[in-house]
Amino acid sequence: MLHWTEVITNPEPVVAVYGDELPTLEDVRIAEICLSPDGPTLRMRFDLSTFPANPPAKWRRDGMDVVQLEVSFGKLHEFTIDRFSTNPICDLKVRKSGLLQFSAESESVRLLGVADEATILRISAYAMGSY
Repeated sequence: MLHWTEVITNPEPVVAVYGDELPTLEDVRIAEICLSPDGPTLRMRFDLSTFPANPPAKWRRDGMDVVQLEVSFGKLHEFTIDRFSTNPICDLKVRKSGLLQFSAESESVRLLGVADEATILRISAYAMGSY
């Protein structure tokens, strides 16, 4: 099975920050889901569960310890969300066989979507204590 970075259109931001030790999408914390009729598009912002071994100097200097990604799922064909709670931690799955499929299921989240593509819009970091 392909690593999730191999099925998105622009893995370079994640590769630049993580190098050879690419993060999984296990135990991510969803911070925001936004639907737009343009496309239609779904934007999802979430925290990764692992921090890079060699983060950018600015992140290290500023005490950042959580990496957050914002991903756009473009040309959305379908999307369902059955469950979303105040503690939305889940394993996010992104795979492609023809169309791109993404899903998440845990006690606090259950969603499923199909889109043409996934694109990283932003990668950033923050200090957990300041969030």
